[in-house]
Amino acid sequence: MLWLLYLIVCLFSGLAVSSIIKVRFSLIERILFSFVVGSAVSVWLTLFISWLYCALSTTSIIVSIIVCGCGAIFILKRFRVSITLDDRYTIVFFVLLILYLVVMNLYGVLRPDDMGNLYAFHTVWADYPFHTSIITSLVYTPGFHFPPPYTQFLHTELHYPFLMDFYSAILMKGGLTLRGSIILPNILFQLSLFGLFYFLAHRLTGRRMAGAIGSILFIFAGFPPGLQTAGIHFLNPVYAVLMPQRTAMFGMALSFAIFILLFEALSTLRWHELFIAGSLIGMLPYIHAHSFIVNCFVLLLLAPALLKKDNVHIKELIIVFVPLAALALPQVLCIKSGVTERFFNFFPGWTETNREIITGLDWSTKPAVACSIAEVSVLMVNFWAKNAGALFILVLPGLLKARKEVRIFYLPFIGLFFIANIVKFQPWYFDNYKLFIYWLALSAAIAPLSLSWMNERTRGIAVSICMLLVASTVFGVITHARMMKDEYMVWSGDDQAVACWVRHNTHPGGLFLTGSAHNHPVSALAGRQRVMGYEGWLWSHGLNWTRITEVRDDEVEMFRGNYSLIRAYGIDYICIGPYERLFAADNHFEINYKAFEDRTRFRLLYDDKGWRIYEALHSHIVLLPP
Repeated sequence: MLWLLYLIVCLFSGLAVSSIIKVRFSLIERILFSFVVGSAVSVWLTLFISWLYCALSTTSIIVSIIVCGCGAIFILKRFRVSITLDDRYTIVFFVLLILYLVVMNLYGVLRPDDMGNLYAFHTVWADYPFHTSIITSLVYTPGFHFPPPYTQFLHTELHYPFLMDFYSAILMKGGLTLRGSIILPNILFQLSLFGLFYFLAHRLTGRRMAGAIGSILFIFAGFPPGLQTAGIHFLNPVYAVLMPQRTAMFGMALSFAIFILLFEALSTLRWHELFIAGSLIGMLPYIHAHSFIVNCFVLLLLAPALLKKDNVHIKELIIVFVPLAALALPQVLCIKSGVTERFFNFFPGWTETNREIITGLDWSTKPAVACSIAEVSVLMVNFWAKNAGALFILVLPGLLKARKEVRIFYLPFIGLFFIANIVKFQPWYFDNYKLFIYWLALSAAIAPLSLSWMNERTRGIAVSICMLLVASTVFGVITHARMMKDEYMVWSGDDQAVACWVRHNTHPGGLFLTGSAHNHPVSALAGRQRVMGYEGWLWSHGLNWTRITEVRDDEVEMFRGNYSLIRAYGIDYICIGPYERLFAADNHFEINYKAFEDRTRFRLLYDDKGWRIYEALHSHIVLLPP
């Protein structure tokens, strides 16, 4: 039960931090805030201790628990924690929210059937094998160093924000199963994300009902997939991000905690809150890089508003930037070392189609530029009218009804919306959705104020506002219904059996030659290093495409029996199964089975149900990376 003790210590660590600040929290809000903040502090401390011990082990976890626990006790003895009970409507809302999240995760995340096969929602099927490869490599590979190896590509360090998966690895080391170590933090961080959003909306609007309505708008906004040909790219946030992208769960939950501190600073400036906000932002790069970008942008644009206060000078505002820079700069430099030129590019219009239209216009003369700007304006207004029209309309009367501080706080998110329409932050254009989702969240928080504005207008306007609220959620409900209907097999029982055999019968530092399937069990379930994984991940994570294609071509030659390349790459094990046969079909070649029957070069270790695993006899296995 070490995992349970770790979760409790995370909560108490955050409770100690929350006791330092003077923001008034209700009971549920304080618990959620404390869990998210305490988890950020604890996971970073565990990472540091594991690095010192050169292992993610029971010992490093126990030391982390002792350090966090002692620190929390010391702080809680010095500061009082005030508790305000929540009203029954808030409690009912959170009971329904917990039921929703439990059902979504138990049904949509690695759900077993009677045959032992594991199923998931489509986006979970697409993303989770990458996350499980990180988790299992941390758990099953002896030794630990920072950054850890990138198991999907040979001799490459992991520059992907991995602390959410490290968190699951801690829980798995502490006694949970792989599925349990994924689902439990999923539910806890999603609950914290939506819960803190609820309380942020309440703070922005002054109305608890706005928190509930805003949460519903946020959960059921957007559209189902498959409508790109109609110009619809703004997908439902739960389908596109909040279920499949585990880093976003942690990053957005922590971001809403930070936003509460920053919004309170606009009303009553307190240095404790700003210092803690800066420290939390500084922890974000390896938790969720997009959340780090958003929080830095919001803080920079709010800084002038903070400076307008009578008792604030620029030297005093530095208190928020010092911990931010001290914590974030080493992470940013480390991540930057693995980033290619395809990041942070000028990409007007967000989508490929819009960019081609915009860059194809005449920008050569001043009159032509004026005409092109008009055309771009019409293009983007039409585009966003289709993608987020109802929400746009609801936000406008909401802003008219909002307080001055709320309008100021919302301005950075408007700026973020425009920047995400101009700059592509990652190789794949759709990843900008991770920035748009913050604009969506704050817009959903303010939109319920349109109901108050509506009460002051005619009956016709009131009916229109209600219809817009319904229209903003219809397609999200359809998306959720499709998610529950469609199911994708992530791993069969045979896949899991092979992975189990690999874990127990091959060297943890061994290098595998496999197909490039995204859900290959050797990497996803056994945590083993393979020569090359799914090309789409490698490209979107910033690896050089020329290098990717070269390695893929070499893999083809190795499966054709090129023993010289197998020696040159230092291959320890060769896996030939259904994923390799699919790899051969996709790349239009035939696997040379006869070449691997050469007993002077290869030894057959496993042969069952269409799977074969060979050991290359020339190899000298060492722990990765070399």
